[in-house]
Amino acid sequence: MAADATTLTEKMRAALRISSTSAKITEEIEDCIGACKADLANDGVKAIDERDKLIIRAITLYCKAEFGYNGKAEKFRQSYDLLKARLSMSKEYNTAPPVSETDTTGGESGAQNG
Repeated sequence: MAADATTLTEKMRAALRISSTSAKITEEIEDCIGACKADLANDGVKAIDERDKLIIRAITLYCKAEFGYNGKAEKFRQSYDLLKARLSMSKEYNTAPPVSETDTTGGESGAQNG
């Protein structure tokens, strides 16, 4: 998974036109990616696959809005919010992916508490 995160970090670095590879910049990009994933999950997007083109687009728009890319932060935020809404309404994205046979979490832990 770390390789995927690194790849996604590099995609965001390219999308933001950032050539610096400093640890601080990398950390900020990774924090932005994590915040976007949390925001998507908070709005009901359960299928957050870093290889999915629409998820990558959502993360890109979010990062561009957060970094104020090209002075168009508001435009990118609106585009992100629209895409997030569409993803959250799509069965393909608002349904949790099937639990794999190697998953040891025991399925839905919320059912045990309720």
